[in-house]
Amino acid sequence: MSAAVNGRAIVLRSLLEDTSCVDSPGDRVINLGLGEAELPDLAFLPYQPGLRKNVLIHPIFDNTKDDPLGSDCAILQYLPGAFTPRHVHMGYETVLVLKGEYVENDVLYRPGTLIVREPGTVHEMRTTQGCTILAFRDVPVKQLT
Repeated sequence: MSAAVNGRAIVLRSLLEDTSCVDSPGDRVINLGLGEAELPDLAFLPYQPGLRKNVLIHPIFDNTKDDPLGSDCAILQYLPGAFTPRHVHMGYETVLVLKGEYVENDVLYRPGTLIVREPGTVHEMRTTQGCTILAFRDVPVKQLT
């Protein structure tokens, strides 16, 4: 599947012949074959509304409140048209796509995809239809835009 959204091409991950343009050598992407998750009724709050567009968060834990270099884990809901600007990960990030279509650096990931990004990874995320992910970061990110 390949499509253009706002003039930018989106390519389904499984159709990529070469992933070197989207993955660093230490990154891992595994399709767990889980399909869409059924989530309980969770309370979500706007997440960094001046920076992120249409992104909601359900925190699981947030050690950054006690330690600026601490870890955090949350379920993030990207509403249709959501966008997170370009940033660099100072530590590892683990994402499990739970529902919808998650687009990272113009590559489409489906539910059941586990993504582990190594420190130094630079990316942005968006979705046209909406998605829900579980995300864990061992160190906060540095914004680039």
